[in-house]
Amino acid sequence: MKNNSKRLISLLALSLIALSVFIVWSISESEASYEKPQEALLAENEDLVLIPAYITQDEALFFFIRNETNLGAAMVYKNLWGWKSDFLTWSSFNSITTGEKIGGYQIHGDEVIFGLMEEGDKRVVMLNNTPAPAIPLELSLPDDMDNDHLSDLSLWYFETDELVNESSLTLVERSTNEEIDTLHIPPY
Repeated sequence: MKNNSKRLISLLALSLIALSVFIVWSISESEASYEKPQEALLAENEDLVLIPAYITQDEALFFFIRNETNLGAAMVYKNLWGWKSDFLTWSSFNSITTGEKIGGYQIHGDEVIFGLMEEGDKRVVMLNNTPAPAIPLELSLPDDMDNDHLSDLSLWYFETDELVNESSLTLVERSTNEEIDTLHIPPY
């Protein structure tokens, strides 16, 4: 009978400890989560200018402008307590802008690749023959932001698991389908 009492007391004590740990963890998760995905990103840095790519019920992809000279990406995920941001990735505009050649790109995590291109209404970036979605920056920015240097730029991006294999980015003229430039991306 004494052994059963000791086991019951031990089990009760372990249960109370586990419950206490869960409550403390829940409180910390709740305080680090937000009602909207934008709020989770702005909690990281309130000066970001957000450019949403998409928002679903449980995840969102945002691009952002930081300090008016950097373009970045972030994933935001929804958990039981609300929205929480993943890590942020960014590069300077100059290092990822495509002119007549594909000059550069940035990879976020292992599934998002993005960059900027000039004349996005006349050109398209392709990843392994798939066209990239493009977001004209001029339409995505607040009116009070000095965006003269961004007026002719479009953000292109891919969210794909193909980055683990060798891939190629191709800049193509929309009207003629003429290849302007190709850049090979080593496996990530």
